[in-house]
Amino acid sequence: MAFSVSARAALMTGAANGISAAVAEQMLKKGLSSLVAMDLNPKIVEVAEVWQSKYPNTHIIPVVGDVTDAKAMKEAFSTPLAQPLSIIGNCAGIGGMDWEKTLAVDLNAVIMGTSLGLERMKAEKSDGVIVNISSMAGLAPMAFDPAYTAAKHGVVGYSRCFQHLAAKRGIRVNCLCPAFVDTPLVQGLLNDPKLGAAGKQAIDTLGGMIPMKIVSGAFMDLIENQEHNGSVLTVTNQGGVMPMKFPFDPPPFKK
Repeated sequence: MAFSVSARAALMTGAANGISAAVAEQMLKKGLSSLVAMDLNPKIVEVAEVWQSKYPNTHIIPVVGDVTDAKAMKEAFSTPLAQPLSIIGNCAGIGGMDWEKTLAVDLNAVIMGTSLGLERMKAEKSDGVIVNISSMAGLAPMAFDPAYTAAKHGVVGYSRCFQHLAAKRGIRVNCLCPAFVDTPLVQGLLNDPKLGAAGKQAIDTLGGMIPMKIVSGAFMDLIENQEHNGSVLTVTNQGGVMPMKFPFDPPPFKK
């Protein structure tokens, strides 16, 4: 049985653009009841206004906030909603040479968002699904940005630790590892004077940018397909969307 997003409440970080915005729009088209859309970029307010006009039956709450700020995150995850919060996308991300900021956004904020989401689902006795965005750099080294690689490896390992919650509480935690997608993050990489050339070479080696439709579709599959529990989906131009197999996968938990 599929997990339906219709009449559900969701919270998405990094929702002003990129993968998060594309997934949010897909959920809105499918009848999402409430959406908390968080981003550090004030543009999220305008984006939410556009969505609200297109999807008047959905309650859309824009939140301008920093995912590395514990107070801002707690406030976002405490937003009053008519339904239990049951879909969370930890999607905010950066790259670059500032390793402390990269770890704060790309790993620490994902852990915080997952923890806050699990706490709220427990308090509301809600089933649900959390999808954390990693990267192919979470499975293989990206030598020109080692801090980003470390953070994304951490997201993969962290996201695989919650399979037991599906049997106990009806909550799944999954992870998406796309290669390069045409997002502001990747455009920022290409425009970086120190990393741009290496980034372009990596993108060319992997066959160019992946269409957003494929990546957002894989994200939706992690939400809707209840067979995905602790799953890590890779998205590349060469292989398409594929589940990652690990040498030490834990046995499935049973009720």
